[in-house]
This record gives sequence, C-alpha cells and structure tokens, in this order.
Amino acid sequence: MADLSKIIDFSKMDETTAAFFKQIVKMIPHSKMHEDTEITPENIFQPAHIANRDCLYEMTKETQLEGSTILGTDNLIKLSQLAASGKSCIILSEHVSNFDVPCMFVRFYDYPDNKIKEIFEKIIFVAGVKLNENPVVKLFTEMFTRIVIYPARSLVKLQDNEEYKKEIELAKKINLRATRKIKELRNQGNIFLMYPAGTRYRPWLPDTKKGIKETASYLNSFDYFCCASINGNNMPPMEHEDMIKETIQKDVVVFSFGEVKSAKEYIQSINQKNSESGGENSKQFIVDSIMNEIDILHDKAEEYRSKYIKK
Repeated sequence: MADLSKIIDFSKMDETTAAFFKQIVKMIPHSKMHEDTEITPENIFQPAHIANRDCLYEMTKETQLEGSTILGTDNLIKLSQLAASGKSCIILSEHVSNFDVPCMFVRFYDYPDNKIKEIFEKIIFVAGVKLNENPVVKLFTEMFTRIVIYPARSLVKLQDNEEYKKEIELAKKINLRATRKIKELRNQGNIFLMYPAGTRYRPWLPDTKKGIKETASYLNSFDYFCCASINGNNMPPMEHEDMIKETIQKDVVVFSFGEVKSAKEYIQSINQKNSESGGENSKQFIVDSIMNEIDILHDKAEEYRSKYIKK
C-alpha cells in the first residue's frame, strides 16, 4: 500500500472510490503494468493479459446496479456470425468514460447467454496511446486486446509546431503500423471496436461529442458494422483530466447495439444524401450520420434504463 499511496491519494476519495482503487493492491503482483508503457510501431498490437480479470469482474460488478444489461444482443450475434464467416466487422461506439471497456466486459460476462461472453473475446479495441502511459491505468487496459493508435485529436494539437516534429513523425509511424495490423486481423473472425468521437464525451466541451472524420476511412475498410450506445456511467469524466483521480460511482449501465449494416451500402447511401444536399466534406457527413444513429440508440436505451433509475 505504501508504494501505491505515492500514486493515489486515498484520503481525498469517497468511500466507494477508495474501496474500488484499493483492490489494485491485489492486482499489482499479477500485472504487467510497467511493460509497454511507451508505444512504438513495434508494440501497437497488445493481446489481453487476463490474470486480473476475475478481480476486475468482482470489483466492477459491485458498481453496476440492478437493471444494468445489454440491449440488441441479436445484432451482436449476427455481427459475430459474419465475422466468423470471414467478413470484416466493426462496432462504432459511444464513449462516455475511461471505464467503458471494463464495464462492457462485466455486462458481457454477466449476460445469461454464453454466446455473448464468447463474442467479447473476439473484440479488438482501438485504443489511444495515453491508456498505456500511466502504469495504474495500464493495469486495467492490459486486460483487453487492443490496437494502439495515436489519436487524431491529439495530432491536430501538435501540428505546425516545430517542437513536436519528432513526436508527430513517431505518431504517423504508429498509426501506419496500426492500420496495417487491422488489415491483417480484420478477416480472421475478430470484431473491432472504435470510438468515432475519438475521446470521452465531456459536457463542458461540446466538441467532444462530435465524430472525427477519420472514422469514415476506418468504416470504409470494413464489410459490416453496427453502432453502440452506453447509458449510465461508473466513472464520469472530470475537468482535471487525471484518470487516476476520477471518481467511481454506482449506476445502472446499459449497452445497446444497433442494426448490423453493410458498410459499403451505408456509405453509398449517406454520400447520395450528402450530394443531394450540396454537401462538401463527405467524410464528416458520414461520421455525423453515425453519431446521430448512436444518439438514437442512446435515447431508446434511456427509456429502458429510466425504469430502474426511478426505483
């Protein structure tokens, strides 16, 4: 605990958050939290290290209240069947928290149908480099298979600044290798999951809800996709942006998966609408449409979730 207290100040945490983070003590001996904290083109693919998953399951499940579930499992199963047949498949998901993936893990593993648990193990998450940089954060993220990228939002902030020239060059190499790895793995029964907004939604920064145009390029390289929404939040973002100082809260958490669609047909349809309306940036128009579909899923899931919140 002494070493951990140098990183985490438990005295400033509420009871729920402190109890949650103190479980890390049990996990450290079995983790690889100090490995691969620096991302290079050589380590962008990181298979799951599952030694701590049982502990993570128990501590995360405690934060999810009655009514927490998955909606749209038929769509998930259909997407999985397409992936198993050799089709390339991707989920485009809402992003509300740094804890989205552990929460998703618990929902999938807690679902009565074992098919859903099996589907979770086929998912490869597209994750940003910062989730590897802090060892405590890495302890959680390492439990899930990832392709690590340098986020487009972060690259934009560095452009036209000579001071960051080397970092930009490295970022481009990382993303090129990541793109090649996705191409290699996409027809091998895997399902990729990425967040089209490229970051968590933070209400005080409305732009974080807007999808990034690079998502359209990812979508164009897959055969099928579905959208996903997340209602409820066990680790709401905070303005200080320090992931190990965020607060754990109990909540009803609902993941909802939408209709499975042909990526090519969807893009053609959206481009046609864009052309008819005289639009110019087709990639952004496509991503805006995706974000709208996610919003619709979110609103429908909230109708279900509201029945439990009122209890």
